[in-house]
Parts: sequence; structure tokens; C-alpha cells
Amino acid sequence: MIQKIILLAILAVFAYQDWKTQKISVYLLLASGIMGLFCHLCSRQLAMGELLLGATVGIAMLGIGFLTREKIGYGDGALVAVCGIFLGFTENIEMLCIALILLELTALFLIVARKKGRRYRIPFCPFLLAGYLVILL
Repeated sequence: MIQKIILLAILAVFAYQDWKTQKISVYLLLASGIMGLFCHLCSRQLAMGELLLGATVGIAMLGIGFLTREKIGYGDGALVAVCGIFLGFTENIEMLCIALILLELTALFLIVARKKGRRYRIPFCPFLLAGYLVILL
């Protein structure tokens, strides 16, 4: 339970930071990852393989970000890797899919309403927070 609260707080901080500045603190990401590993060592709720697979989702996003010249931000990929340390593979994929669906609906609304153009950059961390909240509920 404490891990869920810690991850919720981490995602809330990053969502706020991403919304305001469209940047994510590398130091805070590193501290969050270390905290996730520490929580895992204390609770042992996930098998090590599950933890590594969960982090691999974010690492794959980092690779996609590199291939697309950062159309997907490196910070977003790193945050998904940190979430994978807390959640494992299955829940991390669920959170990511929910976040992507919410992001797509928001982008579609902004384009249809002619509020923003195709090249508008939408901060992704708030959608990760929303996806995690859906999983918690």
C-alpha cells in the first residue's frame, strides 16, 4: 500500500512539473527510481523479472524517443521505466495504455475544436497520473 502512495506522489509531482515547464528533473527521476528499488527490496511484492520487464517498457519508450527525434520525450520514457519498477510489467502496460487513450482523446478534442494545431506538444505526465488513478480505482 505504501508503494502505491509513494508512486501516486511521484506521479503528481512530475505531472505538475511537466504541466508547468514541459521538463522533468533528471535528479528527481533518479531519486524516484532508487526509491522504487528500495521499496521493492523491502516488500518483495514483485519478482525481479517482473520488475525488470516493467522497467523495460520505459526503456523501449526511450528508444522510440531516440528514433523519432524526441517526439516522445526522454523524460516520459524514463518516468515510465520508474513506474515499471513500482508496478511491474502488466500494471505498467495498463497504466500506459490508459494514459495513451486519454492523451489521444485530448489531442483529438484540441484539433477538432481548433484550439491547437497538429504540432502542439502536450505534456504526458498528467496523463500517466490519470492512468494510474484509473488503475487505483
